[in-house]
Amino acid sequence: MRTRIRYRDVVVPAITDDELPNVLTKLGLYNDVVNGKAKCHICGRTLTLNSIGAIIMVNDKPALICDKPSCIAKATQLINVHRQKQKLANE
Repeated sequence: MRTRIRYRDVVVPAITDDELPNVLTKLGLYNDVVNGKAKCHICGRTLTLNSIGAIIMVNDKPALICDKPSCIAKATQLINVHRQKQKLANE
């Protein structure tokens, strides 16, 4: 079940801890996470199921972000830049 959380007037898609393994499996990332091969796209930190803070799309591929607030903030900036480029390309 997809959950939506409102944070600072922004609705953010969210998944529960119970759903995370299934989502990661569908994205082809589960084995890398449980085998210690998954890294944060921003800082390079090795990720576990408990340290994933976000999943974003980078060049049409899923990328994992750790739970450090600075990495989540940088990932948000990446998303915003990508959206601006898409908006300009569509004008």
